[in-house]
Amino acid sequence: MRACTALRPVVLAALALASAARAAGPEQVASVDRALWPEKVDSPAGFDGASFAENVFFARAFLDAARAFEAGTLELPPRANHKDSVAAWRARTAARLVQNLRLALAGCAATQKPCAGETPPAAEDLGRKVRAAADRLTAAYPTWAAAADGFYRAYAYEQLRLAALFPSPTSEILPLNDAEVLGDRLADRSFLLTFDDGPTPKGGETERLTGWLRGQGLSAIFFVLDDALRARRAGSTPEELRALYSGQCLGSHGREHKPHPALATWRESIDQTRADVLAAVPGAKVPFRPPYGQRSPEMVKHLGELGDPVVLWNVDSQDWNAKLPADRVGDRVFTLMLLWRSGIVLFHDVHPRALKALPGLAAGAKAAGVQFVECGKI
Repeated sequence: MRACTALRPVVLAALALASAARAAGPEQVASVDRALWPEKVDSPAGFDGASFAENVFFARAFLDAARAFEAGTLELPPRANHKDSVAAWRARTAARLVQNLRLALAGCAATQKPCAGETPPAAEDLGRKVRAAADRLTAAYPTWAAAADGFYRAYAYEQLRLAALFPSPTSEILPLNDAEVLGDRLADRSFLLTFDDGPTPKGGETERLTGWLRGQGLSAIFFVLDDALRARRAGSTPEELRALYSGQCLGSHGREHKPHPALATWRESIDQTRADVLAAVPGAKVPFRPPYGQRSPEMVKHLGELGDPVVLWNVDSQDWNAKLPADRVGDRVFTLMLLWRSGIVLFHDVHPRALKALPGLAAGAKAAGVQFVECGKI
């Protein structure tokens, strides 16, 4: 494929379903079956080989989507017209793709497949090299390639849509300042697990998740809603609440799950939730994750004065989304881990899909030489 107007039918269908209702939830969610990749991903070299292939296919989809946006042929919500934001997203993404392709090739060259004969791209020849590599991968792995093509065209649209909407509303797609943590600061092959919207009532998903994480020697940041935290505190002793989050980190998600820029009481929401988190589990700082990733410069400034980082994400599990089949949540997350090679994974501890996906995800990551970092190191 050479012309941006030659988008596959699956992409055109995805674009026709576009909605301006909410930046957080695309109408069509990228989904893929990892079993279609025929090579083993049970070693660092296997991870790099798969990562190379994923980056090639996303790079091609990314470049095609960007060209379609420039040509005005990409069907987007009416207010998704922020060209400066798209340009910033394109520059960040292109630089990340060049870096990731170089890292993948450095690690998988010895395996021959699927990297045999490939050379690292530079920014100026990214398009030419990934299109040629995509053709070679398609010839070698036709079944996987067809699925990957659909996945990345849907995913590129997810990403470009957020960029074209930014900053009305803001989202995880771009930072408002250099202090915000998006996931690209972590070392290669390093990921942070995070969970939003809890805690659940006693005996619920939060309990099961924190117990499972401790059993695996893993930790995560739990971004709690203050209303849910207060309800849990009312039915628990202080000792029980500390035990619930033992070995884990707590962050703030605000008083309730509403876009904070639209709240006249956003400052009170941040300050009160922060105080309640510190009362429940004392700690040095309380990272903040804005609901839907929506925040304002004033909010970011206030959080900076408190010494609390804004922590976003770059690997969205979509575990809450009924449009994504439950058995594809883990596949989507691992595929995006192969693509981005480092980052912050977004799950929710109020949905059972997270815990269903995690055992396979953790086992696959361990075999591939990928680490989940300690939550306190962000």
